[in-house]
Amino acid sequence: MILLFISFVFIYAGVIAIKRERFSLAHSLSIAFGVGIWGAFVAVAVTILAKNLSTIMMSMVVLIALIAMYVIFTFSALFIYSQLYRLLPKNKDCDFIIVHGAGLLDGERVSPLLAGRLNKGIEVFESSEKKAKIIVSGGQGSDENISEAEAMKNYLLEKGISEHNIIMEDRSTTTLENMMFSKKIMDQIMRQYRVIFVTNDYHVFRTGLYAKQVGLKADGVGCKTAYYYWPNAFIREYIAIILKYKAVPIILFLLWLAGTVISLLNF
Repeated sequence: MILLFISFVFIYAGVIAIKRERFSLAHSLSIAFGVGIWGAFVAVAVTILAKNLSTIMMSMVVLIALIAMYVIFTFSALFIYSQLYRLLPKNKDCDFIIVHGAGLLDGERVSPLLAGRLNKGIEVFESSEKKAKIIVSGGQGSDENISEAEAMKNYLLEKGISEHNIIMEDRSTTTLENMMFSKKIMDQIMRQYRVIFVTNDYHVFRTGLYAKQVGLKADGVGCKTAYYYWPNAFIREYIAIILKYKAVPIILFLLWLAGTVISLLNF
């Protein structure tokens, strides 16, 4: 029942996201996820109630159920772990604050989502007694008139942040490049430093993985995300992490499958 309720929440969030934003594949992910959970339950129910079901059909339904269980389990585990990671105590006394970019409105204006990140960055900056340098990190997309970094800098200037405290990193196009190029800038300024990166709360865990990948020891701070945006956003995070560590999920699933088959044979 809990899973069915969660699937309903995901479908509802997807519908709200499409209504408030626009229809897109990204905004439809939570709907697909919710429908998938219902589909798995229906498949299992049909299998239990059906008579004279062929071995091939039975095997296919069992495989679908196992895949669904694996996805739900790993998704839940990642969600819980990422929330615990996000809630770890952070030392906000830092030398640099990296604020991650996001798509611009009309090709040059900061979006509400990006404004949330920048406002959180300002909050961290204030807690550092205005000593830290804010690195605004984001390149220029094909549909943007200026780089995300430039738009972010303009926003910070309007909020009263001194240009002396702002550093632009305007080449990156991915989260990994955000961390990589920002690290190069910081390495040129000082040898040892403390870093806080700022992004949305759902994105903190994966960004932390990329920071570790490039050899950057950093704490992550997340800004709040609209409730209806969370399911779609975290599904994208889940997919990105699965694709990043392709071998591990495949091996775990094969072990899961083998264990289930052995258990059924011994039943």
